[in-house]
Amino acid sequence: MKKILSMLGAVAGLLIATTAAAGPLVTQWSFSEKLAWTAATFSSGTGTTSQSATTLSWGQTGGSFGAGNRSGLDITNDTVNSTINTNGAPAVTNTITHYNNPIDASFSTLLSANLLNQLTLTPNLPSVGPSLPTQSINFNISFKETPNTAPCGFPSTSVCDDIFVIDLGALNNSFMYDGNTYFVSIFSTTNNLIPLDPLTCAAAGAATGCLGFQTLEGQNTPATFAFVITSDVVTIPEPSELALLAIGLLGLYFIRGRKSQKM
Repeated sequence: MKKILSMLGAVAGLLIATTAAAGPLVTQWSFSEKLAWTAATFSSGTGTTSQSATTLSWGQTGGSFGAGNRSGLDITNDTVNSTINTNGAPAVTNTITHYNNPIDASFSTLLSANLLNQLTLTPNLPSVGPSLPTQSINFNISFKETPNTAPCGFPSTSVCDDIFVIDLGALNNSFMYDGNTYFVSIFSTTNNLIPLDPLTCAAAGAATGCLGFQTLEGQNTPATFAFVITSDVVTIPEPSELALLAIGLLGLYFIRGRKSQKM
């Protein structure tokens, strides 16, 4: 019994020491965030396709989005350097715009791609600290360029909406810095990233319950993103209001970074 009490006392002492060793909460961070397209795949067909870090496009050779004979996905504000407050307002980052133009059915079109997100955080307040290791993660994208003929085979406002699906992990991810736990989440501020109908998911080759958006034929559809850092888990009121994208493995990298800084 004495040995058990001694062990319990040691554990309690360790917990108290760990709590006491926690530093002050970081209230403001500097951040550098970058978003880029990688690993795009296209169907076979005519016309031409192109890929850069900011733009994926397909359609008429020599055409353009403005001319209405090419479609594509374009990232604006691909690199953002700013500050964000813990438990404060979201930091708006990138916008992805789908240019949905009616193109010839024989053209090669986008099938899938990766969105590479890179985030570096640096403690600002109450004191400046070293930058944490840059975290990189790929979000898998499935895309369906639909034929412009009815029936569409899924709920569609136009004939027929194109479909953008993003493969997500957990809704909240945590990391620890200086003994305190933080949560980082990305979400769509334009509220058009929502759970899609099962038939829509199937049309895009995605599983039931997929998350994404549909775009009207002949229109440009932007999706703007932001992220928050909180000291508590983010509560999601409705999937259509905050579609959270986890920045996976942040905890692992940040804990490693903190340990290496103390060595």
